[in-house]
Amino acid sequence: MEIIIAEKAGYCFGIENAMKMVRDTIESGQEKIYTLGPISHNTQETRRLADQGVVIIEDDDVKNLETGCIILRSHGVGKKIIEAINQKGLPIINATCPFVRAVQKKVESYDAAGYQIVIVGNKEHPEVIGANGWCQDKALIINDINQLENIESYDRICIVAQTTIIESRFNEICDAIKSRVNEVVIFNTICSATAERQAAAAKTAKEVEYMIVIGGYHSSNTQKLADICKSHCAKTCHIETIRDLDLAEVMKYQKIGITAGASTPDWIVKEVLEGMEEQNKIAEENVVVEVATEEQPTVVVEEVVETIEKDEYDDANFDFAAEIEESLKTIRRGAEIEGEVIHIAEDEVILNIGYKADGIIKKNDFTWRSDEVLSELVQLGDKVWCIVTDLNEGSGNVKLSKIKYDNRLVQKQLSDAFDNKTILEGTIKDISGNGLIVDIGFTDIYMPASQYHVRYVKDLNTLIGEKVKGIIIDYNPKRRRAILSQKIILEKDMKERREQVKEMKDKRCDELNVDDVVKGVVKTITNFGIFVDLDGIDGFVHRSDLTWEKINEPKDIVEKGQEIEAKVIAKNDEDKKIKLSVKALMDRPWDDFIAKYNVDDEVEVTITNILDFGAFAEVIPGVEGLIHVSEISYNRVESVASVLNTGDVLTVKIIGINPEKEKISLSKKATEEAPARPAPTPRSSNSSSNAGSGDRDRTSNYGGGDRNRRPQQSHNSNNNRNKTVYEETANVTLGDSFGNLFDGLFGDSEDDK
Repeated sequence: MEIIIAEKAGYCFGIENAMKMVRDTIESGQEKIYTLGPISHNTQETRRLADQGVVIIEDDDVKNLETGCIILRSHGVGKKIIEAINQKGLPIINATCPFVRAVQKKVESYDAAGYQIVIVGNKEHPEVIGANGWCQDKALIINDINQLENIESYDRICIVAQTTIIESRFNEICDAIKSRVNEVVIFNTICSATAERQAAAAKTAKEVEYMIVIGGYHSSNTQKLADICKSHCAKTCHIETIRDLDLAEVMKYQKIGITAGASTPDWIVKEVLEGMEEQNKIAEENVVVEVATEEQPTVVVEEVVETIEKDEYDDANFDFAAEIEESLKTIRRGAEIEGEVIHIAEDEVILNIGYKADGIIKKNDFTWRSDEVLSELVQLGDKVWCIVTDLNEGSGNVKLSKIKYDNRLVQKQLSDAFDNKTILEGTIKDISGNGLIVDIGFTDIYMPASQYHVRYVKDLNTLIGEKVKGIIIDYNPKRRRAILSQKIILEKDMKERREQVKEMKDKRCDELNVDDVVKGVVKTITNFGIFVDLDGIDGFVHRSDLTWEKINEPKDIVEKGQEIEAKVIAKNDEDKKIKLSVKALMDRPWDDFIAKYNVDDEVEVTITNILDFGAFAEVIPGVEGLIHVSEISYNRVESVASVLNTGDVLTVKIIGINPEKEKISLSKKATEEAPARPAPTPRSSNSSSNAGSGDRDRTSNYGGGDRNRRPQQSHNSNNNRNKTVYEETANVTLGDSFGNLFDGLFGDSEDDK
């Protein structure tokens, strides 16, 4: 079985940040901790936090609180709720996702500017409800293009999106509004992580036979993931935990994909992955597909009915001489006898059976196959067992059948094997209907495809020649029915192996303790971390615990099968889970930096990331500092990307170190000589007089006698109809807004003043 985990599966930045805030609050020793609604749409994680003392409250419960700390969930809340909490004097920890907070700010500012706010999303979703609370709950909430009735009645509209909405739907609604409203401002506030997660899930769903979507049943983003996956893979299931997964169904498929919603914690994804891998470990490597069982052909096992020939002579006609002659051997119809081959013809074999007459076996009583040659099947002098079918076949000889003897022997062997649960081994020799014909040595027996394995093959012909072993699960001689099953043996082996694995896992877990340093082999690599085989139990290393340095993906620094050393940092005895850290065994780069560098030191750095407000640069491996855009050059920098590139190596000066937040401020221009500031040039009196006169002339020419005249406005309002006046496509700076407002300010003479 091949398991493919979609990229970007699991916690998004917003949820991960919110969960970290909750953990930090719990560890701070705060006695009463409340969350305004569930911190995330995941039942299991919410229940886990409840066990640690975190209480979920609703908006109306705030007025009844006197003490405690309130955490705002990642979906955010309305402005009135925050004001109510502040009035109570209760501390607030704002875990609102930064993307959601950006939506709230845009809603608030454009509502204040007189725009009608339109939120594209689900009106029942807490994020949408919270965003609506920043425009006095007056927003139009649209989730479908058919909800645009009377949209033309609004002159100015500002459109934002629920961060988890499907982008194609948002664009469709925006296009429809733009064609019907005069002035539209559009902000595509869909979280980039959501779009990337949906694209990665769709890509994986196209490549697999079975797709698993993990996440809360009430989670909006998980539901959308499931819908997207179903559109590309018909066999898609949505589960919350491993308990909801039908492993028997999953095991039917060879290529399986997994993705998870933004609210799904790593440990739930790991639990599903472990369950599937454990199931796959126990089963054989070749994946097979279950085929429906129909009415089965039966093994041809002919029952021989023994009948006793009535003596041909009664007492009245007793002939002593004849009796002596027949005393050579007493035989009866249906008796089993052994004879010696004394003659082989093309169509019959003659045996000496120790009787007054020889026994004859016709070819069709010797073999089932008409193309076989008797002289190749038996030799003179061979001993052959057979059954008497007639005392006189017409020419005075006894008619015998080897086939019936073989069938009787087969029937007895099958009966004994069925009664004793004997394991029979054989080879698949042919396909019959929806099953397999297996040669078990003394006969051929039928094995339904459903009894071949715990899983399933699309093409049964690929199994011809495969070795199998099984026991007879159904035997009925009257109906001539015998069924062989390999599946029942595999299930028993799997159960025993599961018990062994569990026992080994429990034992190994008891041996490990927090702060132990262990060695293990990398077993699985995901985008959120790696799983390490610790000789009987798996340990999990989160990507943030792999190294102090910044990495894109865990696969960039580790390989499957690589041996690593790590420290046990957490242990769950109940669930038998071990959390590891590799970086815990490494020196902290920050400590090394503090020991070697000080403010005003000049250092050589490498640019690692370019942003609008500046660039991040690596000072030493694992430690980065920020070069703000204002610290790049004495000249005005329009765009950071125009003067710096990722990978550039340059010398900068350390202008600030914040030990508490572990942040470093760098400056490139501080290493350069500041340019001399030009002195202002005073103007002459004549120049000032002429300038003033010229200004008056220009005023007279442009203004005429009517200083209050204004440009005439067009009365045709349709010229501006269907026009989008602004879309957020570029960053606007203060320089763009004010231009050269201050040009000449320092050159004015006293006369101008």
